[in-house]
Amino acid sequence: GMADEIMVMYAGRVAESAPAADLFRRPAHPYTRGLLDSVPRLDADHDELKPIRGLPPIVTKLPPGCPFAPRCDFASDACRRDYPAAKTIGGEHFTHCHHPLQEVSA
Repeated sequence: GMADEIMVMYAGRVAESAPAADLFRRPAHPYTRGLLDSVPRLDADHDELKPIRGLPPIVTKLPPGCPFAPRCDFASDACRRDYPAAKTIGGEHFTHCHHPLQEVSA
């Protein structure tokens, strides 16, 4: 069967963790969104795939802050400077992102 929960990691760090259905329906981290956009779909043309720009980092030479920042379309100075603390999107869904794609729960 399918996993109940999924943890997405980038360069050895957790980017996002959520119940599987929620993660596929509402990805909150730009890396997770990029992964999902790069998966071939049976109901779409193959030329519609969106690659994640740039190259993965060398894990022994990670930049300060978020390791995905150099490849992220939403990166700010805070992303490049500080690794983001976990933000709860809702329930058991959380992301380590300064600019999550989904609204953070109160």
